[in-house]
Amino acid sequence: MNKKLFSIISIMLANIVFAQVGINTTNPQGIFHIDGGRDNPISGPPTPVQQSNDFTVVATSGVGQGTLSVGVGTTNPTERIDIANGNVRIRDINNLTGVGSDRLLVADSNGVLKVAGGEAFSVLNSGNRILNATNGPTLTAANDWNNNEFTTLTLDEQYDAMNAYNPTTGEFLVPQDGLYFMYGVCGFNTPANGSGTFDGTSGDAFTALVVDGGRVSTAHNVIYKGTKNPGMTANLFFLVTNSTLWLKAGQKVTLQFLTYGTSNMVDSLSDLKIDKASSKFIINKIL
Repeated sequence: MNKKLFSIISIMLANIVFAQVGINTTNPQGIFHIDGGRDNPISGPPTPVQQSNDFTVVATSGVGQGTLSVGVGTTNPTERIDIANGNVRIRDINNLTGVGSDRLLVADSNGVLKVAGGEAFSVLNSGNRILNATNGPTLTAANDWNNNEFTTLTLDEQYDAMNAYNPTTGEFLVPQDGLYFMYGVCGFNTPANGSGTFDGTSGDAFTALVVDGGRVSTAHNVIYKGTKNPGMTANLFFLVTNSTLWLKAGQKVTLQFLTYGTSNMVDSLSDLKIDKASSKFIINKIL
């Protein structure tokens, strides 16, 4: 009797160990399977539509030998967690600024998450910013640039994580291949009480982001002679331009400006200035 009882118990335990648990289904496709729609067949694998409301835990050797995989909306997960459709949401995600070891994530064409490149998250500046240049001595049209000629705007380094910007030449030397977001602001100003008499004459001001001598983004504004801004120390004209491009290591990026019909903007060229405190050259490395 003892031997028979032991055999029965052993068989029962073996069945429990190797059992597949199904909820709302008698045909579980994994160790644990919930058929949320109660629409799976009594035999054979469910269709993709039938799987769309299923939750499955599967023992698989495809993702680490002898490990478990979880499928949401699929009974055949190919990653440790495989969500067949829908989005992932974390309601109370940590909103603290990243640390230096953090990396950006991207999804490939199959939706698999992976690290994007190897650049560290910028903890000293926003996003993955690698350059912030601003400030420097004020420029005047009388001494520092020529009419109808693009001139590179040189700014002081505030933040240059990859040591790629030359504040003397205004050139940013791309350190490695990648996707870059470039943002430029050029701040023109004239006296608050105008320069000369407003008579309808004007000139054109331009700001451009330039890669290897070719303009990739340009902004434009018109400055009228005698324009006044009462109560202010200056009439400010902000020209903002930006571009997102895949750049190759060794390419050169500059922020440039141009004025055309300069003498039509002011009575005295010394009254038309570029305020570097209002100008910026910012670059973020996205990938």
